[in-house]
Amino acid sequence: MNAPLRHANIDPIDALLMDVARRVQLSTSKHEIAERNFNALCQHVDREGSPLAGKVLQCYPSGSFAIGTAILSHVKTSQHDVDVVLEVDFPPDTSPRRLLQLLFEAINGPLGSRYHGRVKLNSRCVTVTYEDGTRVDLMPVARLAGEVERAAHLFHYKVETGEEYHKPVNPWGFAHHFNCKVEVMTDFARSYRNLGLTVLEKAATEPMPDHVPLSEKSPRVVAIQLSKRARDIDYRRRGKRCRKPPAVVIAGLALEMGPVQPRLIDELIALVTHMAQRITSESYKGQRFRLFNPSYARDEFTDRWPEDLQAQKIYAQDLRRFRAALYRLRNDALSPEQLKSELEQLFGESAATYAVEAFLEKRQQEASSGKLAFGRHGRVLIGAGAAISAATRARASTFEGGDKLPE
Repeated sequence: MNAPLRHANIDPIDALLMDVARRVQLSTSKHEIAERNFNALCQHVDREGSPLAGKVLQCYPSGSFAIGTAILSHVKTSQHDVDVVLEVDFPPDTSPRRLLQLLFEAINGPLGSRYHGRVKLNSRCVTVTYEDGTRVDLMPVARLAGEVERAAHLFHYKVETGEEYHKPVNPWGFAHHFNCKVEVMTDFARSYRNLGLTVLEKAATEPMPDHVPLSEKSPRVVAIQLSKRARDIDYRRRGKRCRKPPAVVIAGLALEMGPVQPRLIDELIALVTHMAQRITSESYKGQRFRLFNPSYARDEFTDRWPEDLQAQKIYAQDLRRFRAALYRLRNDALSPEQLKSELEQLFGESAATYAVEAFLEKRQQEASSGKLAFGRHGRVLIGAGAAISAATRARASTFEGGDKLPE
């Protein structure tokens, strides 16, 4: 496990959040494994004798890997998921049922072959699950002539209902748009450098993006990762009965925001607030929330979630609770037990324990040097001046410590 982040110029609450973020990051070795799996699968699908031999035009990572927001889906077991797009040489009006079945057969192969028995046919992709529980989702698409670059048809077929259709998409376009637009804060990056982090050497084979250490990511990217983690924790508690908001919706909403905040806690509050306001405003109108790919307006990100007004109301409520907890972290002088409790509720026990242990270790160092102050009931104050300014910043318009959001 990597050592926790420590730096004299880092705000303590930001350091806590960064340690949470570090706990859910893919390590360099996990990224290398993901890259190997990705390359092997792309070659396997196009191998001699495959039903899709000679039919794969492009194979590239999409989703979170393409924009640097990938996180571990299960922290304790270090599992992660990779989304892969396969551009295939088929007419865009090809039967979804036929094309998805061909991809399944191409990957599953004959009995005794590399992936046989580890492959599942889904409504839009084929999933390979490895022994350690990590997964790769391969989605076939066929390019559309006369459209924007890399626009394509996705193939949807649901075995249980027989539902079958084509959907215009452009995952490549979104990743390119996101990576061009998201701002990297120089001061933010500088604060987290020289912390013993390693950088993966540039891969010899494109197109899997290089591993980017947490110290070089934009606060917006880290805020997206933390929001995804909080979403995962909330929906894991609900079980499989609730479809969770897609990660691309969080990333898409993040692109609508203004300038990146220099403090991670402020950036995260801004993101969570913006998402809650956007979703809740549609509920007020009695409308289902909708979001489209900024690089290709025909590509709707919300075509399967929210299914109805109740689904978006549930997530909006989660976001309001998330924001309330973030205000408490930023504005209140919390005891270590309170910090751990808040972080556990938001990000899960594993990530919270890791972050708080690093926090307490730093506080112990400060206490031994006489730099640590204690408030009433044993609360740890992050310097007397910091405690006073935090109390001044707290806003009293609601019990949550911020402007009231519509219900």
